[in-house]
Amino acid sequence: MGDIRIEFVSSAALSGMDSRGKVGYLIDVIKGGSIIVLEDKLQPDDERLLIEQTMGMVDDTFTGIEISSLGSEKEGWKSAIIRLLGGKTGGMTVIGPARLIRAIKNDSTKINLLAGMRQEERDGK
Repeated sequence: MGDIRIEFVSSAALSGMDSRGKVGYLIDVIKGGSIIVLEDKLQPDDERLLIEQTMGMVDDTFTGIEISSLGSEKEGWKSAIIRLLGGKTGGMTVIGPARLIRAIKNDSTKINLLAGMRQEERDGK
């Protein structure tokens, strides 16, 4: 089996980018064959844009992405104040090429990911 690359990305690496910049960066890394682990939960608008853009790129060589996030779905006033002051409210996002991620499941406390090349890709078909 071939190597699987995982890129861990801090929130600081994406903080100066707008949505299009973040999505462009993420797509470049994913199309390069890496699985990305983001320190923070991807914002809903960024996630939507990422999905929209990758859906338009699906072809024989790029089969799309798999994505899963952890973090509170509730946007309370405490979370808003913490973010306003520059703090983090917690969360994580894992994104990877669909051809590598065989299964991804999450609940409120963990993400389980099974990655590897499918048999036909290992056989060169």
